[in-house]
Amino acid sequence: MSTGGDAALAAAIARARAAWPAIACDEAAFAARVAELIGDDAAAADDLDAAGVWFALACASGDAAALAALEREHLPALRPGLARLGLDATGIDEALQMLRADLLAPRADAAPRIAGYGGRGSLAGWLRTVAVRTGLRLIRTTPRHAELADDAPGMISDDAELAFLKKTYGDAFHRAFDEALAALSAQDRLLLKQRFRHRMGVVELGALHGVHAGTISRRIASARDALADATRTAMMRALGIGRADVSSILRLIHSELDITLSSKPK
Repeated sequence: MSTGGDAALAAAIARARAAWPAIACDEAAFAARVAELIGDDAAAADDLDAAGVWFALACASGDAAALAALEREHLPALRPGLARLGLDATGIDEALQMLRADLLAPRADAAPRIAGYGGRGSLAGWLRTVAVRTGLRLIRTTPRHAELADDAPGMISDDAELAFLKKTYGDAFHRAFDEALAALSAQDRLLLKQRFRHRMGVVELGALHGVHAGTISRRIASARDALADATRTAMMRALGIGRADVSSILRLIHSELDITLSSKPK
């Protein structure tokens, strides 16, 4: 790291130690992870949840104090979100047990999954995202839970899951969409506006732009794909999740992207 990077690392270590004085973390591993996440960008270091990264790495290494804090402070806070999925008490316990295994189990080719927390957004928020995905996976693979709440369905349908995703991630999606749309070239924004907002067909657009309809169709598809990819990246960054946790985000994006394009006034 540069001098600025060294100072940012020292500040990150100080913040992490202050937050978790009883939790031991390998400083070399922490420094390597911070360097991976921010490089020499001191401003990015200021936004990093250093305490969360420290805590996650300590859990991944098997630190007893960190694991006890995970059980005491983080996992109980996930129960209400799992209950909103329709899981009964037994199902919630099962989902949390699956989550422990997912987060903490050693992997042959990588550190335990919890070490992948990227420090963007709170650790608590990242854990909620992973817990919801774990709960949904449990529901999909279990025919029926014995004691669901009175107003909960036996299984969450695809429509109900999508509604949950919209409620949970809707605001983050729209912020990420706006950021991604602003980053597109003016030409791509115009094409998407003409196609989705003004509902112009590819033959009409091809004539307008002086190219074949097939060419304009490919340009629109490329612009839309770029918008979807940039929206996904922005959401992953804002929510602090990695590629392994993005399948639900992708489903929401594919569901909402064209609708949002059609309704944007710009």
